[in-house]
Amino acid sequence: MTDGLAWPLTLPLMWLVAALLSSVLTAQNVEMNRRAGQEGFRLNLWRTGLSALFWLPLALLVPWPDDAWFYATAIFAGLGLIVGFTIQNDLAVKHNGRVAILHMPLKAVLVFALWLLLHEPARAHLLAEPLTKFGILACLGVMVWALTHFRRHDVSWESLKAVLPIVVLYGIGDVFTRMAIPPELLGERLLIFLFVMTTSSALGSLLLLPWRPKKHLPLMSQKLVRSAGWAAFGSTLNQVLFFMALVLGPSPAYVSMVLLLAPVWLLIYHRWANIPDDASPWAGTVMVGAAVVLMFLAA
Repeated sequence: MTDGLAWPLTLPLMWLVAALLSSVLTAQNVEMNRRAGQEGFRLNLWRTGLSALFWLPLALLVPWPDDAWFYATAIFAGLGLIVGFTIQNDLAVKHNGRVAILHMPLKAVLVFALWLLLHEPARAHLLAEPLTKFGILACLGVMVWALTHFRRHDVSWESLKAVLPIVVLYGIGDVFTRMAIPPELLGERLLIFLFVMTTSSALGSLLLLPWRPKKHLPLMSQKLVRSAGWAAFGSTLNQVLFFMALVLGPSPAYVSMVLLLAPVWLLIYHRWANIPDDASPWAGTVMVGAAVVLMFLAA
């Protein structure tokens, strides 16, 4: 069963296709949740609970690994979602989608550094092909610079401080997940990982209910549950694509770099839907150009 699941996921550029699709879904998810206007903690409680129910029967179809590190990583990722999604969603509701994904370039830098620190083959590859790695770092620098010029008033010290917990939790989670799921076992371990992650996030949220933000808001309403259903659907698709790219890609940092295209997709959507948006098209063009060069170097 493992071979049948893993074989189609190991195609050379599958990680890149998955990362590009994930960048589109990231923009769509943020925009959808922003429009829903729900408070982040309660929305995460319901969406992860619904996702866990979806993954449960599928997780029972594959063998569960005897690996404590794997489960610790999935639980860490789930608990990180409580903090990360709550901050990210509330930033999107209060400001806009681009502020909510402002953590992405900082996370890419952190993941790149952590992967080199913890993964000896990555360090050896850097020494063997320094020009390629320098080109990839240059692409990351250009994309970060372009993002700061995309809409300059989106980037402030206050917004950067707000996303720092997301940078640390998601960055560490990406590296640990890459270490916990070998590419050859992705087909069976991903189902279990997603079930444990979403279950941990939902149960952790339940335990934190006495200390939840905005206690005056009801824990259940028709609009909240409906919004959580759509959020669960969107995040489920996105998480599958994201973790596929994370595990199959040459470096987990490359996935975060491709996801930097999410603000560009938001701009394109706003132009298509005639939604006022003063983001800079030329900065978006620079980001796309840097992403194309990155894909060429990292493929």
